[in-house]
Amino acid sequence: MSTTIFPFIQNIMTKYVMSITVSIGLIGNILCCLIFFKQIQSRIVSAVYFLTLSIFANMYLIWSVTPLFYTLNYTDPQTLSVVYCKMRLYFSHIFGLYTRYSIVFGCVDLFLITHISFRVRSLSSMKIAYLSTMFMCLFGLIIASHLLIFLDIRGNMCGLFGFYKFFYPIYQFIIIVVVSSALMSIFGFLAVKNVQQRQIALGRLKRKDRDLMRMLVAEVLINIIASVPFAANLLYSSATASIVIKTAQRIEIDAFFSFFSQFMIQFIFISPFYLFIMSSKSFRHEFIQIMKTYWYKCFRQPNRVAHINRFTRN
Repeated sequence: MSTTIFPFIQNIMTKYVMSITVSIGLIGNILCCLIFFKQIQSRIVSAVYFLTLSIFANMYLIWSVTPLFYTLNYTDPQTLSVVYCKMRLYFSHIFGLYTRYSIVFGCVDLFLITHISFRVRSLSSMKIAYLSTMFMCLFGLIIASHLLIFLDIRGNMCGLFGFYKFFYPIYQFIIIVVVSSALMSIFGFLAVKNVQQRQIALGRLKRKDRDLMRMLVAEVLINIIASVPFAANLLYSSATASIVIKTAQRIEIDAFFSFFSQFMIQFIFISPFYLFIMSSKSFRHEFIQIMKTYWYKCFRQPNRVAHINRFTRN
């Protein structure tokens, strides 16, 4: 029996709030994929990173979040299969890495294309974007491989044990919070400086470059804001890893704080489309154009064909 109200709140948030936010996120990321795939066909380099971001954000939501709804009424499969126990957290981790570092590469690309030097701008190319994405995917698979070794099931619980229980929160704090946020901030700041220099030198800035900067700044801000409770939970988990005996009340409070930090971090994977819509006029324009195209293909054209068929019969 629960000693606090936190398990009840967690259950309500999972069943009702998360089911809505995840659905909204999945739809938004699919729309992002349609828009950025079209931009890739137009040879827009930044679209490669944004498409990668959208794909892996959806993969994270499907792989990591949707199983939580199953565990509301049934036994968690992680406690029944050691293979699934390892794979669940492994792929959740690398999908999260890919999403965050896609934003990092997007910031680097923005820094390159806004640089006043032509030689530096030439480093932004489709080939380099594809190679960078492939390197990111390979590096993520390797750096997260320790999860496949140390994750285990003990006492009907899939989790971290021994020294790894202390090591993993520190590893996450460095790789996910510190390094990614620092790189986003550094290259984002340098890109803003480049924009200011180009405005002074050329007297103007392309609207698409300005919109791209706004999109990336919005992504960097939501990453940093959502990572604050996540970082606090990681540091707390590492600091209390050596405490063996905890009261039932403290266990429930710790579990809810961990859940809430994970809930906040999900906004990184849910929000891209809605941030882009609010921050970029060119993105809104492309979205409207794509919706018009699909509306015409799906609804207007069949009606037109049916009308022609009726006319020919008469």
